[in-house]
Amino acid sequence: MHNIGILYLNESTDNVINHEFLSQKYNIIELTEDSKPVDELHAVIIREEETSDLSTICDLILKIRKQSQCYIWVSTVTESSVGKLVYLQLGADQVFEANREIKEIGLIIDNALCRIGQENRPNQSIEEISENKSMFQLNSSNISVVIDGGNEVVLTKLEYKIAELLLKTPNTAVDYETIYQQIWNDDSLENKRYRVANVVYHLRRKVETNIKKPKFIKTVRSRGYMLNI
Repeated sequence: MHNIGILYLNESTDNVINHEFLSQKYNIIELTEDSKPVDELHAVIIREEETSDLSTICDLILKIRKQSQCYIWVSTVTESSVGKLVYLQLGADQVFEANREIKEIGLIIDNALCRIGQENRPNQSIEEISENKSMFQLNSSNISVVIDGGNEVVLTKLEYKIAELLLKTPNTAVDYETIYQQIWNDDSLENKRYRVANVVYHLRRKVETNIKKPKFIKTVRSRGYMLNI
């Protein structure tokens, strides 16, 4: 599980980041300005309380950058925060407004942290990547997939969308919430994980020789699914 540090400059702030939502997928650690080295953190969110915090946040970004290459996000009080450009120039990865939807913030975090696993894997040559992807080729015109260069299998639209999403980050887990939001994006629906699992089950029946021991679509326990190619 990834570790995310959250730093508030004012402990009495009413506009706090929704820890409960983020803690469903990440280990949330509350930090202070005097926190010890952050080398065990994968990301840090700094909460700007007022525009006068500019100098303090600049110092914090520089301090963190000396200790770690983790992601740094700054949550600002206003859309026109004067510090946005300065924060980015000093090494912040992204600056967003504090009133942004927590689910949108969650997707920003998901998309960034999912790259950590990719960056830590040994580099593959262009030939290796091409060869691996030829094992699982999607055809958008026919809404189908070709397995190992063999027969073409027609998919439903939902099956195709999930296969396409997993193929974007092969050999990297995509969590249930990300899959659901990318495919359905409707919070009014119930049983989100079941909906994802049900489509994956039917997709496996079409692309796997043995669905009890899937070769391509692997389950990553307590997280989601991964396309193994």
